[in-house]
Amino acid sequence: MKIKMTSSLTRSLDMDYPDNRLIVLFCAVVFLASAVFRIVSGDHPVQGIVWGGRAALSIFFAWALAKETDPDNPGSAITASAIGITGLLYFNSTNLLVALFLLFLLRMVNRTVGVPLTLSDSILIMVMGIYLAYTGKWMYGIVMSIAFLMDATLKEPVRRHFPYAVISLITALLSIYDKGIEINFVPEHIFALLLLALFFISRILLAGRSNYLSDRTGQLLSSQRVTAACIVALAAGLLAIPAESTAIIATFPLWAAMGGTVAFDIMQRMRP
Repeated sequence: MKIKMTSSLTRSLDMDYPDNRLIVLFCAVVFLASAVFRIVSGDHPVQGIVWGGRAALSIFFAWALAKETDPDNPGSAITASAIGITGLLYFNSTNLLVALFLLFLLRMVNRTVGVPLTLSDSILIMVMGIYLAYTGKWMYGIVMSIAFLMDATLKEPVRRHFPYAVISLITALLSIYDKGIEINFVPEHIFALLLLALFFISRILLAGRSNYLSDRTGQLLSSQRVTAACIVALAAGLLAIPAESTAIIATFPLWAAMGGTVAFDIMQRMRP
C-alpha cells in the first residue's frame, strides 16, 4: 500500500538504491558498537542504548545533510557518513534537534522533495527555530531568516516566507539582546574548519548544473536552489564557529556533510 506523503520535508528511504542500504548498515553497526562500548565502559544498559542511538542518528544526519548539499552525487553522502564515524572518536554526541532543523532548512531551499513547503511545514520550521533561538542559539534564527528569504525569492517562490524571514531575524536579535553573544574561538578547531569552509566555497563556485530529479515530481532541480542550500549550510557552519565549542559539536553532522561533499569532489577531479 502506498502512503500519501503530506509533508514537503520528508523523503522516503528507497532500499533499492545501494547507498541507502549502505547507510542503514553503517548506522546499525555504529549503534551496536557504540552501545556495547558504553555498556562495557560501565554505563547502565539503557544509557548505553540511548548513546548508541544518538551516535547512529548523528551518522545518519551527516549522510542526509550531504544528500542535500550535493544531491547529484551519492558518494558525497557516503563519504560524509565515514567522516561522521571518525568524528565520534572525538565528540560524545551532537544536537539532534539542530541537525534535523538544518536538514529541513536545506530541503526547503533546494526542494529535493519536489514540492514547496506546506503551511504546516513552514510553521514547524518556525517553531523549531524560535525554540533554538530562545535557548540561546541565536545563530539559527539568522540561518532560518536566510533560508526563508531564499525560498521566497528563488524559482517558484513561496511569498508567505517573506514575513517568516523577518520574524526569524527579529527572533535572532531578541535572543542576542536577551542572552548576549559569547565569542569563544576554539584554537584547535578554527583553522581546520575555516579551511574546510574555503574548500566548500570553491566547491560551490565550481559546481556545474544539477542533473538531479526531484523525488515526487521527477522534475530537474533548480541549480540556483541547490547552490542556495549550500550557502545556507555554509552560513550555519560559519556562525557556529565563534559561538562556543558546544555549538561546533552541535553542528558536527553539518561539517561532516560539507567535508564529504568537498572530499568526494576532490576525489572525482583527481581521477584520470
